[in-house]
Amino acid sequence: MNYSIFDVDGTILDSMEVWNTLASRYIQGIGLIPEVNLNQIVSDMSLEQSAKYLKNHYKINKSENMIISEVLDLISGFYKFEVQLMPGFKTFISNYDSVNVIGTSCDEELVKVALKRLDVLEYFEAVVTCSKVNKAKDDSDFYLACADILKQKPENIFVFEDADYCISAAKKAGFKVIKIKDWRDLNEKCIDDCGK
Repeated sequence: MNYSIFDVDGTILDSMEVWNTLASRYIQGIGLIPEVNLNQIVSDMSLEQSAKYLKNHYKINKSENMIISEVLDLISGFYKFEVQLMPGFKTFISNYDSVNVIGTSCDEELVKVALKRLDVLEYFEAVVTCSKVNKAKDDSDFYLACADILKQKPENIFVFEDADYCISAAKKAGFKVIKIKDWRDLNEKCIDDCGK
């Protein structure tokens, strides 16, 4: 029996294109002009970290929680009705002999509604979010919190991730890591074992 932690966006759900433009869309939506590289600046941040950055940098007169809520409102329809699984994921997870949890910086309810609609929620014991454990995904403690749910040591757990900064944090804590490559990149294998 394996034990696994799965990232969501870019690993289970084919959703990165939406996240890659979300910050600038939000700033435009409140009548401000986003800096040219805004999406790149916040790409490695949790929702909480990006909300703090947007509030401070653009001097937004709203609480960070309100900014997060408005950002999630922007993408809720996408998760409820549109987002699809990464190619091959359902076949993989339905044949993968493992106890699994989700480890994500995304909103728990959005994740659950999407995975339920796509008929894969049943394969996960829990959804662990940055908000729930008060740790960002660049912090090894985030993955250790997921390991606590699985009641396993890091060396007994596989982490499936697409983001290099998350991979570094998981490897630093002793997890075995499988790096997921975007299926659009035809020059590289879709799955690359980074635990070697």
